[in-house]
Amino acid sequence: MAAVCLVLLGAPSFEKLQEIIKKDKAAWSKIKKVLTDRTNNVNVVAALVVASSASFVTTTASTPYISQWNPEFPYFCMLGGFGCAMLVIVSGFAQVIFLSMIGSRDIEMAQKSWLKRVCLFMLLVLPLLFLLVAASSVGLAFTAALWFGDVLWIKVLLTAGYVVLLFILMVIILVLY
Repeated sequence: MAAVCLVLLGAPSFEKLQEIIKKDKAAWSKIKKVLTDRTNNVNVVAALVVASSASFVTTTASTPYISQWNPEFPYFCMLGGFGCAMLVIVSGFAQVIFLSMIGSRDIEMAQKSWLKRVCLFMLLVLPLLFLLVAASSVGLAFTAALWFGDVLWIKVLLTAGYVVLLFILMVIILVLY
């Protein structure tokens, strides 16, 4: 729980955050700025995903022999990524508004109420979660389009790339635990 609080709130616990809010206004302002900057960066990335997805979906494929976008699955994944990127922008905007107004009373309420604590964590994690889903969906769309294509060496490189990705993820998980 301490790691979740540290990542989402910038403090290892609600008690520590409450102490910072009440006693050290400069540190609290710095924490709010860091969280707001992170959310703004996520929103910029999501806006780029929305723009590139919109332009990609509305143009014809320039290399039809390498990637096949005719099947519905790649387009479905691309549109799913587009929708999730829009949700990143909406939830990120809500998070920026909330972070500009959050204070000692809000942290006290989250400490006392399990539901308010869960809602606070959900608000803080939603932009990152939606961005992860959007990136995964767009990646799956490109993977599917390349796999439906008719070039063997691209399929081999794609498979090798996924093997390397899984290996890296396994190493990260082993390092973290």
